[in-house]
Amino acid sequence: MKSAIAASLLLAATAIAAPLEARAAATVGFALSNDQSGSYAGVTFPADGTDKTISSLFGSTSVGSSGHVLASSAQLTQFPGTINCVLKNNGAALATFTAQKTYADLDGNPAKVIPVNLDHATINCHA
Repeated sequence: MKSAIAASLLLAATAIAAPLEARAAATVGFALSNDQSGSYAGVTFPADGTDKTISSLFGSTSVGSSGHVLASSAQLTQFPGTINCVLKNNGAALATFTAQKTYADLDGNPAKVIPVNLDHATINCHA
C-alpha cells in the first residue's frame, strides 16, 4: 500500500512539473518586412526573457542582405497567449508586442514606407 501511495505521489509530481517545462520551451515567431524593397524574413527563438540582437537574428536574411538590417514593419507570427516582447532600437523602446498587438509600423507613420535601420536593435520576449 505504501509503495502504491509513493508511486502515486511521484506520478503527480511529474504531471505538475510538465507544464513548467512546456512554458520554459515556448518559442516566438517574429518577422520583419521592408515594404520598400519587398523583402521579408521570419525567425523563431525562445521566449526566455533575454535580449536577442536583431542583427544576429536577421543579418543573413533578405532584410539584412545589404549589410544592414532594414525594416519598415514587424510582426509576431507564432506565440503563446501570454507573450510580451519589447523591440528596442539604440536602447529606446520602438514597439511592444503581445497576443493582442502583433504588428508594428516601425517608422511610426502608417501613410509612408520608411525602412528603419535595426543594426543596434534587440528584442526581448517572455511568456
